[in-house]
Amino acid sequence: MSDETLREARARRDAAWARVNGQVTALRTGLAERPIQKRIKDTAMDRVIDTVDEAKAIAKDNLPVIGGTLALLAAWFFRRPLIALIKNRFAPAAEADEDEA
Repeated sequence: MSDETLREARARRDAAWARVNGQVTALRTGLAERPIQKRIKDTAMDRVIDTVDEAKAIAKDNLPVIGGTLALLAAWFFRRPLIALIKNRFAPAAEADEDEA
């Protein structure tokens, strides 16, 4: 290698080293201003807020579907008392018809 080639290589190395040092300094400064934990928290909160807003919009557009689903869930949870109520309502009428015959 000639002296000139060696000087050019050293100059490129020094320039690259200066760029790396500048980037490391910028990274340290940025992390000192806003630590990683705060960045993660902020990003997570932004995503949660966006998700809640989207869920509200979808719910607003589909109110009948949500209402029907809730009604079916309530009927499912209270199915045994509802069935007993229906049997008690219609059982006396059926027994009265049988007694007349």
